[in-house]
Amino acid sequence: MNKKLIIPIICISIIIIGIIGFILWNNRTVSTIILDINPSVKISLKKDGKVKKVEALNDDAKEIISDDLKGKTLDDTLDVITKNVVEKGFVEEDQVTVIVHTEGKTNNEEVKTKLSEKFNGNQIHAEIIEVEKVTKEDEKLAKKYGISPSKASYINSVDNVPVENLVDKEVSDIKETKETGYYCDAGYNLEGGNCVKELGRKPALNGTICPNGFVDEDGICYEEVAVEETGNLICRDEFTLEGNECIRKRTVDAVVTSYTCPQGEVRTKAEVGDAPYNSGPANDPVCIDPSKITHPVTPCGLPASDPTERMSAGGRCYWHRAPVIAEGCPGKIQVNGFCWDDATNVYLCPNSKNSNTRSKDDNCYVVLNVKPIPDGYKCDEEDMKLEGTKCIKEEKEPAESEHICKTGYTLVNNSRCMNYKKTVEKFSGYYCEDQRATLVDDTCVLIERIEAKHN
Repeated sequence: MNKKLIIPIICISIIIIGIIGFILWNNRTVSTIILDINPSVKISLKKDGKVKKVEALNDDAKEIISDDLKGKTLDDTLDVITKNVVEKGFVEEDQVTVIVHTEGKTNNEEVKTKLSEKFNGNQIHAEIIEVEKVTKEDEKLAKKYGISPSKASYINSVDNVPVENLVDKEVSDIKETKETGYYCDAGYNLEGGNCVKELGRKPALNGTICPNGFVDEDGICYEEVAVEETGNLICRDEFTLEGNECIRKRTVDAVVTSYTCPQGEVRTKAEVGDAPYNSGPANDPVCIDPSKITHPVTPCGLPASDPTERMSAGGRCYWHRAPVIAEGCPGKIQVNGFCWDDATNVYLCPNSKNSNTRSKDDNCYVVLNVKPIPDGYKCDEEDMKLEGTKCIKEEKEPAESEHICKTGYTLVNNSRCMNYKKTVEKFSGYYCEDQRATLVDDTCVLIERIEAKHN
């Protein structure tokens, strides 16, 4: 190669490399911003403050971002994202909770200020939660459940609640759990002390209904207004308030498991022949004299007070004599001109507890005229606690906020304020046949509501 050409080529190469390096230097990512509502978005910024890339970190986020955000300012990008969050229905009751985490030159305070301004411009109150640091443990949790590291960090800050119960929840639910300790299983949303889940929708019926602000009770439209909270907690009848929980103790008699006798030894009524085995009183205790235990004998081995009671003949024992009738001796045996019961396999106790259910190997007891004393107890229900002769079960439920009504209104079920002196006529409109359903426009939405768990 001509040496005269080498130097210009080298110079041009240096210039080209410098230009490429300058472009790459200015195009590098200098800041990242992660926003979590339920949509989770990651915004990457270049050195000039323009957007290099906007990534959807979950499926919901795909609805609020677009490819044309690349190259826009952070201000414009946040403007688009916040408007889409509102329009796509990711806010409830004019408020939204957002987790913000930044890395690089852009700081959290700047982003928090811009977000608040954008949401306020859409008449939405924004509560901004700042996550300053993401740990390796947060990143591991984020990877496992497919969530952002900043959301994982916020979840890890919630004490005594299983992570699995929070990873699919909206930020507002996680915040409420962190503050109150109440949480729900997957598929439910937290509302106060309850967990709610939509079960289905169906078209509403059309008919005569009460106007807004009135409720049907026994066919009459009475005015209803929202209750007012006093800030106090209350419990249902029979429950006692302890902290933020309502406690009720149920007491039942414990089951006796063992007895002692002030005199003699303990036996059951079945053992002494006072009750058949498998009967109700079979296990009832009695006190016996251990010095007078004997074995049963045949009826002929006992003295007879009446000659018609016992008889021995031909090596057999008979008892209960009866006269012979025209039919002979039905059910009996005729011996020496009389009808007798065969007592060969019958054994009796020589004391007052004679029973024909004894066998020759059984024992005969003398029952004392003293009562056994209980000395052992148990509770049939596993969740009951034994205290002396009583079983105690402690029931808990969340305390409710105390509600009151303004003058002229009656509090119903601690949840509704009714004015029974103010009524109106019904008019034609949509209504839900199932009283558990909520009317949304012309659709009935059935909601399941259960008690929330508590850490």
